[in-house]
Amino acid sequence: MPRRRARRVNGAALVFALLVLATVAAFAWAQRVKRDPLVLDKVTFGTAGSHSFTPNGDCRFDRERIRFRVTRSDNATVQVVKPGGRVVVTLARDTFLKRYHFFTFYWDGRQRGGGVAPAGRYKLRVKLLGQERTLVPPGVIPLHHSPPEPTAACKPAARQSP
Repeated sequence: MPRRRARRVNGAALVFALLVLATVAAFAWAQRVKRDPLVLDKVTFGTAGSHSFTPNGDCRFDRERIRFRVTRSDNATVQVVKPGGRVVVTLARDTFLKRYHFFTFYWDGRQRGGGVAPAGRYKLRVKLLGQERTLVPPGVIPLHHSPPEPTAACKPAARQSP
């Protein structure tokens, strides 16, 4: 009987030692990952002076600028999604993003079907295809609805005939 108990104790000690080793390895890996630069950084929404994004056809804040940089080159799909993850529109599909270059996309507030998306808060999602990663940076794209304001800048210029 003492032999069996000794084997159990040795087995428990072995399991404990393996758990300690796995914990130390996981901690070391986490520290390494924290030192790596972000894959998607310097994300900005909107332009200077824009207070809200209102795609109502008055030529004022009808498009939202989405700008970011990647630190690893890869092919990517760039999408605007609802906070739950449902795709609203795909801005670029299988597009090559070169590392340390800024990329700018514009969203006109339309959904995949062509209609204007409902008012709400939307998010950017970048799927890096070669790395099999999906990145959703912090921050939201607020979309508001307001009646259009007539402006002279929105009217097309009259053609002059020769």
